[in-house]
Amino acid sequence: MKKLLIVLLAVMMCFGIAACTPAATPAPEPEAPAATPEEPAAPAAEVLRVAVSLPPADNAWQAALKVSMEEAVAGDTAIEWTIKNAIDDVDQTNMLTTFKDGGYDLIACLPGDGTLQTAILVEIYEAGIPTIIIDRDIESDQKTSFVAEDNYTCGVVAADFIGEWFADKDSVSIVNLRSYAGIPIDLARFNGFADTIVNYANISVIGEGDGEFNQTAGYQAMSNLLAAHSHIDGVFTHDDEAVSGAMAAIEEQGRTDIQLITGMGGTISALNRIKADDTIQKATASYFPRIGAQAVEVIREFFANGTVPKDNVRDSVLITKANVDQFMAYAYE
Repeated sequence: MKKLLIVLLAVMMCFGIAACTPAATPAPEPEAPAATPEEPAAPAAEVLRVAVSLPPADNAWQAALKVSMEEAVAGDTAIEWTIKNAIDDVDQTNMLTTFKDGGYDLIACLPGDGTLQTAILVEIYEAGIPTIIIDRDIESDQKTSFVAEDNYTCGVVAADFIGEWFADKDSVSIVNLRSYAGIPIDLARFNGFADTIVNYANISVIGEGDGEFNQTAGYQAMSNLLAAHSHIDGVFTHDDEAVSGAMAAIEEQGRTDIQLITGMGGTISALNRIKADDTIQKATASYFPRIGAQAVEVIREFFANGTVPKDNVRDSVLITKANVDQFMAYAYE
C-alpha cells in the first residue's frame, strides 16, 4: 500500500510539471520586403514628320525616283514619311498648301514646274518650315537646301562631246530637243549647252523642239524638225526618254544624214545603246533617279545637325562607251 502511494505521487508530480511548462511559441513569419516604387516610364521619343510632294509619275525617271525615296525610308521609325505624287501643277500647289498647314517638321518638293511652285514654297519657308527642293530648282533663294545633279553641267558636257565628235567637219547643223522650254531645269540645261557650243565655230544650231521628258513628245518634236530641215547632222536632247522617241521618228523617216544624238538621264535603253555602240546615240549626261535617296540623306542630316549645306548639287558626268559599265547599276527604265 505504501509502495502504491509512492507511485501515484510520482505520476501526479509529472503531470504538474508538464502543466507548468509554457507551450512553444511559433516562429514569426518573415516580413515581406517593402515594395519598391516603380520607375516612371521614359517619355516616348518624338517622331518627326516629313511631307514630300512629287510631280506626276508620268515618265520612267519620276517613277524610279519615287521608288528610290521609298526604299531609302523603308523601316524608318524616327521619321514619319508622307510621299505623294501630284496629278498636275494645280494639284501640286494645293498639295503643298495642305502640307504647309499640316504640322510637318520639314517639307520637301520636286516641283513639276519650279516657276509655278515658287510662291507656295517660299510661303512654306517663310512660315519657318525647313524646305528642301529636289531636282528642279525654284526661282528664289528662300529654301533650306537644293538637292540635284548639275543641270548646267549636263548641257556643258553634251556640247563638248558634240563639238569634239564633229571636230573634223567644216559645217555642222544641230537641232535641240528641250524639256518644257522655259522652266528652270530646261533653262539650266539649255544655257549650259548654249554657252559651250559657241566654242565650236563649225557648229550651227538650226532649230529646236520640246521633247519634254517622254517618248511621245520626243517623237513628235523630232518629226516636226525632220519635216522642217532636209539635212541635220546631230541632235542635242535633254532627256533619254525623248531620245527614244526621236530615234523612232528618225528611223521611221529613213533619215541617214543624222550621225549623232546625245541624251540626259541614264535609262537602261540608253546605256545599252551606248554600250553596244550600234546606234546614233553615243553619249548621255548622268542624271539618275537616285537623287531621291540623296534627298532622304540630306533630310536626315538636317535633323541630326540642325543644318545642311544650301547647295547639295553634284556635277553631272558624261557617259560614253568608255565608262558606261560604271553606271549600269544606276540605270532606270
